[in-house]
Amino acid sequence: MNRLIIICVATYCIFFFSINYALSNSRYIIEDVLIQIDSSNTADIRNNAILRAQLVAYKRMIIPIIHPDDYNKIFPIDTVVLSSLVSGVELKEELILKDRYKANFTINFNSIKVQEYLEKNEVIYSLTESKPISLIPIIYSKDNQINIENMWNEAWSKNNTNKDIFNLNIIKRLSLNNPMVSMEELLALDLSDEPIIKNLNNNIFIWANYSTDINNVTTINMIIKNIFNKKILTMTRNYKSLPNESDLELVNRSVKNLNQELFNNWIKFTSSLDLTMPYKFRFTNNQLKTWHIIEEKLLKIETIKKVSIDTYQIGNLKGTIYFSGNLDKLNLILLEHNIVMTYLGNYSDISLIKE
Repeated sequence: MNRLIIICVATYCIFFFSINYALSNSRYIIEDVLIQIDSSNTADIRNNAILRAQLVAYKRMIIPIIHPDDYNKIFPIDTVVLSSLVSGVELKEELILKDRYKANFTINFNSIKVQEYLEKNEVIYSLTESKPISLIPIIYSKDNQINIENMWNEAWSKNNTNKDIFNLNIIKRLSLNNPMVSMEELLALDLSDEPIIKNLNNNIFIWANYSTDINNVTTINMIIKNIFNKKILTMTRNYKSLPNESDLELVNRSVKNLNQELFNNWIKFTSSLDLTMPYKFRFTNNQLKTWHIIEEKLLKIETIKKVSIDTYQIGNLKGTIYFSGNLDKLNLILLEHNIVMTYLGNYSDISLIKE
């Protein structure tokens, strides 16, 4: 029996050492790329459509995961370079008419080549999908409260499009236990009092005052409290109406700008770094099945370059995670995968959060 246990443990360790990392490729597969070319010249029209589809797919893949300040580093892109990033093109549907060509493509990108291209151009990019981040945006107006609030809520829903990377769970004021919450109460909100908030680690609270002065200039003054990885960042923003700008246009503009800024902060918290750091961990549970679950999750995180086992005994597994980023960033990304690391000095205890 003891010999069998030794063989199983040895086999497990050999398997684990043989794996460096695993990449999640879903974001590198861009489906439903619809291309239309209006032309009666059908010579080489399919190849022209493929080139267009690759460019459209490239933008759809890249824009959601990088900081806008880095756009000019990789746009425009040379067609030869772009083709080198593509691992496959699938033609789903095609319609050839007398003066028009229509097609639906799926473009597959090589994840490793894309990452090498971004790193070569010194572009930081997000490497984790967020759980739903609770966003509580409250706006207050002395006049026309209901209409302003409806426009505000609609604008946040409209701009919540990047759900693969920055997934906002928008919570309206009337959904709170205390719908008459004040600014002070919102910014000091005890999350345990609001069962509708599911992700306690990452939250965004926004308080906005909407007012119009005697010169008919409308202002939205905001206080934003970001909580990422239980770390708090508070900031203020101010938006004034432009000449002939309607209430709806002002609300939409302010929400769009702020939503982009919040997303930029998320990228900074979850982006890749050139420097890979080792972090020691310890797993003290004697259930290998639980460790297998943790292992599978670790190997799907792109910023974890390698995981090694240093020592193993029943109920005491020690190893090293090689991660591109600091400990705070590692903890944030692990929490998004329902893994918690408790720092204890030389080692951090690693465990699984029940989903």
